[in-house]
Amino acid sequence: MGSRRGRYLGRGRPWRGHRQVIDGILRRLRTGAPWRDVPERYGPRQTCHERFTRWQQDGTWARLLEEMRVKDDSLGQVEFTVSIDSTIARAHHHAAGARKRGTTASQSTPGNPRSGRLGRSRGGLTTKLHLLVEARGLPLVLHLTGGNVVDCTAFHDVVAKLRIRRPMGAVHVPAPTP
Repeated sequence: MGSRRGRYLGRGRPWRGHRQVIDGILRRLRTGAPWRDVPERYGPRQTCHERFTRWQQDGTWARLLEEMRVKDDSLGQVEFTVSIDSTIARAHHHAAGARKRGTTASQSTPGNPRSGRLGRSRGGLTTKLHLLVEARGLPLVLHLTGGNVVDCTAFHDVVAKLRIRRPMGAVHVPAPTP
């Protein structure tokens, strides 16, 4: 039995409309307010949070951003004048703890791409986010390093990740000179 509002698989309740929930998610991201402060007109805050988290984990947000890039590029609206900047995010003090259960020694080695994203610096444990954006501020690359990594050493890694997908296939944009 189907529903006119959102997806319904016969289990639980039918999904609340995507437009309403996306508006709630965008309002929360725009204002920086906690999830509990999302107004009721956007639906239950748990729905907004769960949908945001689910879509983040399954790559939906990344696919939406990629489709926006492809559409803008096909319309000739992407200017390849890029800017790179970075910021630091402090880690919670529990991030310094011992290896968690279920992880093996191979998962915590320096060769693992997921390890080494926490660095110890004057401010404690930090992560550095390097962002490459085009002229209008549309993000093209996000690169994470430890907080103790100097910006100029991460430059080539950030630029090497730059890929612009075009309708005909993937095209690598050559790295600019610093």
